[in-house]
Amino acid sequence: MLRSADRHYAQTAAIATRAVREARRGDAGTVVVRHQAAAASTATLAVTAMLAEQDTPVEPDALLLPLSFTTAPENVAAMLEQVETDWQFNRLVASLVTDAARSAEQATITTRERVGFVRYVSPPCCSRCAILAGRFYRFSDGFDRHPGCDCTHLPTTDPRSDFRQDPLDLVERGLVNDLSKADQRALADGADFGQIVNIRRREAGLTRSGRVLRRGSRPTPEAIYARVGDDRDAAIQQRIRCGYLRA
Repeated sequence: MLRSADRHYAQTAAIATRAVREARRGDAGTVVVRHQAAAASTATLAVTAMLAEQDTPVEPDALLLPLSFTTAPENVAAMLEQVETDWQFNRLVASLVTDAARSAEQATITTRERVGFVRYVSPPCCSRCAILAGRFYRFSDGFDRHPGCDCTHLPTTDPRSDFRQDPLDLVERGLVNDLSKADQRALADGADFGQIVNIRRREAGLTRSGRVLRRGSRPTPEAIYARVGDDRDAAIQQRIRCGYLRA
């Protein structure tokens, strides 16, 4: 793991923890927006530092606008009205903040030519994340995650990056924490790990980062990727027009 990545994700976690603490005191919508902007604002420097640590610096072609990665306060309030327990409240607030950070990270990766990212899991992890561990993604690929997921983007110019992880190695080392005895026996008998996990994903599901980043009729960052595909220039221009980036 990169030292710069460790620092960045520790900082993001601290921002999310502070957001939870302050949101419980009142005016949760405003609190979440402020902390989403703070988390998103760390993305450009963090991605720059991670690429530099790998000796592959790539300058961005556009600048990030952190406030664009926030959720309207009234939408935050509406979501929080649906939770029933303190634990659900805390998880939602933290997820809103970390989603903003991850969406901003992917946006600033998009602005850098030839840069994609590796999904890095922090073991122990669940099987849904383990099966995706070490996978290289193009800038336009989505980042599926579940509530409370602590998987991270590691930006890289190399699809064969040294930071790739082997899902089966995680299983063999006992670092996948939700496999039943039946699952483990099936794997020992030669079953395909991906098939086992796909059943779990259909049952529990993963969602895309940024799913709640909506203001008015503006498309989400993920919707822009779906629209333009692998056309990086178009993705940048669409994000500039929608106010996520500045030329």
